[in-house]
Amino acid sequence: MKAIASFVAAAALFVSVPALAGHSIQSTHGLSIVDNYASYPATGVNMTITWNESTFAAYASFNGIANGNTYAFNLVGSSVTSVTSSNITGLWNIHRNGVLLCGGCTGSAYGLTAPVGWGIKFYTSGEVYGFSAYVDSRQDY
Repeated sequence: MKAIASFVAAAALFVSVPALAGHSIQSTHGLSIVDNYASYPATGVNMTITWNESTFAAYASFNGIANGNTYAFNLVGSSVTSVTSSNITGLWNIHRNGVLLCGGCTGSAYGLTAPVGWGIKFYTSGEVYGFSAYVDSRQDY
């Protein structure tokens, strides 16, 4: 009887694991913005990344200022090709001063398991464009 109870408890744990696949991180503390391979310190940052591994649902938005320019990096939600606890890969739209620099560029946000106070990064393929920021807050559910 004890073996059956242990089996049922273990099975319940495996069934509940997908419910623990949601994450959200926010930041107002940028590290850098990469523009055409050149890296500049980032200020005025507002970043939100929310994702769920079990559904492939993901939202990512990063806005910041570097080298006198304003930047916006946004994940095209329907384009997500890979979602894990630490990485989101998909297509991104990147704007400088409101002008589209790179539409539907393949890129990845990674290091997303970072605790508060640690950095995360995003780069397009070839690392032409990117950003990095410290995690201010996170929620894992």
